[in-house]
Amino acid sequence: MNLPRRRADLLAYAAIGLAVLAGLVLWPRLPAEMAIHFDATSSPDSYVARPVGVLLAPTVGVAAVLLIRRGRDLGGGSTDPAVEDASVAFVGVVVAYVHGLVLAWNAGLRFDVTVTTLPVLGLAVLLVVYALRREGHLPT
Repeated sequence: MNLPRRRADLLAYAAIGLAVLAGLVLWPRLPAEMAIHFDATSSPDSYVARPVGVLLAPTVGVAAVLLIRRGRDLGGGSTDPAVEDASVAFVGVVVAYVHGLVLAWNAGLRFDVTVTTLPVLGLAVLLVVYALRREGHLPT
């Protein structure tokens, strides 16, 4: 999981870029008001205008990647560059995945939103374990 900085950034930005591209391709099939948040029963409970729905998550994703990269300068973040790189890759992939789910839902595909969060939780656990091991808080 030790990605060099450029590869981690490339992975994150490519995933987010593909999510934007998917939104643009699906644009004609998306409703004017897009569901962007769902309750525990997979019912939408928050809506935004289509342009916001297509661009909000990717914009937040790019901002999160930039914040991770600046975290050390701001007095936070990991002291291990490999953990920082893994975090950047994680954010890019998760934002793209979640945005893809939002686009799919709004394009008419129905699924259990709660179940679709399980891969994200699994990846988050792996990232935390990886970070704790790299930083010496867990045995290797």
